[in-house]
Amino acid sequence: MINLFVIDDHPVFINGLKTLFNAEEDNIKVSNCATSAKEALPMLKRSMAKVVILDLVMPEISGVDFCHVIKKQFPDKKVIILTGSLNKVLLYKVWRNKADAILLKYCGKDELIDTIHDVLAGKRMVGENVPDFDDYYDETVTKSVTLTRSEKTILEKLAEGKTRKEISIILGSTLNAVSFHCKNIFTKLNQTKVVMAVEEARKLGLIE
Repeated sequence: MINLFVIDDHPVFINGLKTLFNAEEDNIKVSNCATSAKEALPMLKRSMAKVVILDLVMPEISGVDFCHVIKKQFPDKKVIILTGSLNKVLLYKVWRNKADAILLKYCGKDELIDTIHDVLAGKRMVGENVPDFDDYYDETVTKSVTLTRSEKTILEKLAEGKTRKEISIILGSTLNAVSFHCKNIFTKLNQTKVVMAVEEARKLGLIE
């Protein structure tokens, strides 16, 4: 039996997936569900589900960011993005965060079942009618990111686990000045969380 963990902020959609599969015929069932990333995280630590069905657009923590968390903390779990969003930047970002598959919410049952089996076999794929996001991302998002010397120093300290207050003391600067630089760093890297900004900077080779 293939167990699924469904994370979507619309309970009606979750209930629809629960009734979609016939456990005996499909050998698939929804064993866990959550309506937010915060609710899902502690459950994932206990869940035996090997496949996570994840919505892309959710409040508080997006599917883009939570996909990164899942793949880092639970590398044995496969993540299938099941979304209604056609935002090419979001699609590319979640693909770069190692989603195993991206499908649209109105895909057919057969496509979803086939994708579940394929990701469990180690394949990565993009489903039918999902917009081609590679060229769009290359043209609009992949651009040179440069940090000032102060921004790079502060980001390196953040990567070491230092707080903004600790950094201000180390650098002999004010807390407001450090916070100002942090805001610029997040804007340049298109991130809102320290851990994601550090990860993005490392991917771009801006810090070690």
